[in-house]
Amino acid sequence: MPNGTFRHNSIKITTPKPFECVIGWIAHYSIGIVLTLLFIILAPVDWIIQPSLLPALLYGICTVIFPLFILQPSLGMGMASSKTPNPTQARIKSIMTHIIFGVGLWLSAFAIK
Repeated sequence: MPNGTFRHNSIKITTPKPFECVIGWIAHYSIGIVLTLLFIILAPVDWIIQPSLLPALLYGICTVIFPLFILQPSLGMGMASSKTPNPTQARIKSIMTHIIFGVGLWLSAFAIK
């Protein structure tokens, strides 16, 4: 990205950049924090007081839109992993990790309560 490249035919054949893995994980968790704050802003006050699983779970599932339709195509993996060796498995993995994000939102609400 610093060189102006935002799309790849295949990220696997791109020359690695120094610290790209660390930067990627920092970006990933930073985006997660921003999405969490957005959820807190959008959630009704009564959810903050009495958290329920469904809104957090649905929000987590909705956040899978970003990797499936923005990140993966830019890495050369196609829309919703369509160019990967096993698109169904990749899609399920993405959805499951975002379900875990939603469950994490719900459990965190209890931890700070």
